[in-house]
Amino acid sequence: MSRKMAGVIDEASRLEALAMSIYTRLAATFRNEPELHRFWMSMARHEAGHVGALALLKTLLSQSTDDLRLEIDDSAAVEAAAVIERLHEETAAAVDVERAFAIALELESLELEDLVLDLIHVLSDPAARAQAEQMLLHDLSDLSLMIEKHCSGDDLLARADALVESRVGAGRSGSSFVRKC
Repeated sequence: MSRKMAGVIDEASRLEALAMSIYTRLAATFRNEPELHRFWMSMARHEAGHVGALALLKTLLSQSTDDLRLEIDDSAAVEAAAVIERLHEETAAAVDVERAFAIALELESLELEDLVLDLIHVLSDPAARAQAEQMLLHDLSDLSLMIEKHCSGDDLLARADALVESRVGAGRSGSSFVRKC
């Protein structure tokens, strides 16, 4: 496994763990509101699944006997780092419900999701990517529903619905961040 590939997987894993932490912080903020608490924990579990998938991919790659040559664009991880670190810092203190959903939209809009999906596709199999995309679409749909239920303005709902729409049918046979050489 190339050092660059290992480094990108490590960084993506670190960022996914921070995203998971953001969602557990939001769950703690809303622990007295069972529906919101369950929702934020569900989002945290989704991120935990990414951390686990990345660990599995790194292990598979390190054990590969194939001379697997990959070209990787790490721009999504680099760009996501500053945003996720800022949001992680912000959620150290309690936020109101509208800000919590705005944070979730910001997290879920990052291209880090695409990088992780591309890694799954190239290093695992297309079926694993399709399953991960379906889970992401389900989570985004739940996010939209919760925003509709708990927020008064239309701006967050419009952003959530646009994010869901951008993901519907977005599955690709190739990848944009990782490719075999």
